[in-house]
Amino acid sequence: MLGKFVIVSSLAALVLIAAVSISCGGSSSNKTTACTDGPFNIVGDWQITVADTGGDTTTGFGAIDSTGLALFFDATGDTLQLPTLTGACAFSGSLTAYAEPNSGLPSPVTVSVTGNVTSDSAITGTFSGGNSGTISAASFSPLTGSATALSGPMLGEIPGIDDFLFLDLSPTTGNNMSFAGDDSLGCTISGTATQVGTSNVFDISYSYSGGEGCTASTSTGIGFESDTDYYGFNDSQATTYFYADILAASGPFVVEMFSGCRECAHAKPVARHSGRFPMLLRAK
Repeated sequence: MLGKFVIVSSLAALVLIAAVSISCGGSSSNKTTACTDGPFNIVGDWQITVADTGGDTTTGFGAIDSTGLALFFDATGDTLQLPTLTGACAFSGSLTAYAEPNSGLPSPVTVSVTGNVTSDSAITGTFSGGNSGTISAASFSPLTGSATALSGPMLGEIPGIDDFLFLDLSPTTGNNMSFAGDDSLGCTISGTATQVGTSNVFDISYSYSGGEGCTASTSTGIGFESDTDYYGFNDSQATTYFYADILAASGPFVVEMFSGCRECAHAKPVARHSGRFPMLLRAK
């Protein structure tokens, strides 16, 4: 059974919250106030909390890379994408929630967000467009020590999809990695994980191909290493986990990878049919 984060409601419902601009100092205002601080170095791992005006909150985990891509996943496998974040003290744009695969929820759900980067380790904002509320993000360290290239056979599982991935990870240059293998459906998987500077952030390229029933595609995303088995796929055993949030054209999904072999795979995961990010962004 997948482990659940301690959350009250879905991130998706929270993202549709009221359009109240936040000044550079983080206080609420009826209009955006020009700010002069920054730019800040926000490349790294982040924990985000989305809260609606009704008091519901949801937490997600993710990363921001050097291009400003900011992706987070929640306890059910939903994905939340912020507008491009460059480290400038003010930002605005679209906040989009994508439901976990096979959830049956409307997806994607997009609202408007305005906010501020107040330091290297803090981001705040407000959203509107259906539901309304706030976002707040803080940098965090999901891994003890520094990120390193992983190697060897890995199992991968995707929340919401009844499938196993059987992958071999290989170091390339520095802490960069390549991976290749197949899944329990007989489709071929390959890709790369390129470290962003010296951070625990990896830019992902993820390719899927094969015969009948394997729709060829190449997608990009973002990943990080962690000590935590967020979905409970590996019974919370002590090891290094690798998470990749993939922006596939057919719908984003989250891959959890951990050390294991084809013969080690136990019963296939049960597809989950609950979403949180999209529900928080929808009008109530």
